[in-house]
Amino acid sequence: MLVIGIDPGSRHFGYGIIQSEGMKLIHAGTLNFSHTLKIPERLEAIHDALFEIIEIYKPSEMALEKAFVGKQITSSFVLSYVRGIALLVAAKNKIPVYEYSSTEIKRALTGYGRAHKIQVKSMVKHFLSFNGKISYDCSDALAVAICHINSKNSFLKKV
Repeated sequence: MLVIGIDPGSRHFGYGIIQSEGMKLIHAGTLNFSHTLKIPERLEAIHDALFEIIEIYKPSEMALEKAFVGKQITSSFVLSYVRGIALLVAAKNKIPVYEYSSTEIKRALTGYGRAHKIQVKSMVKHFLSFNGKISYDCSDALAVAICHINSKNSFLKKV
């Protein structure tokens, strides 16, 4: 089964596709946008790119990082728009979506819910036996997918 992990962002949108059997990296990347590009144009570009990625790789499930509402309310709204695009693309492709908080993701990968990005990135590379370079947004997306796969495997073992 293929799982696509999403780290939503309007400037840096991370995604990663993992084969759950054997925890194998299939494809991953980051969509980067200039701050000068208007939000509707970024949303359209994210929609089109994500739709194409899903059309090519045909993942069975999507794992998405939950929104965190901090002090930047305006940023939280924009993040919600991006999450909406990911949810729409998943719905159009009949892909079930599973959501995880950043604390759940960090705990699943490092054992500590407040781990730093560098620790998460290191564990992503370890889980996937990957030595190449990836952005933090890409590693965060892969971390969401790994969290989902491990959560699902843990659940299945408990039943």
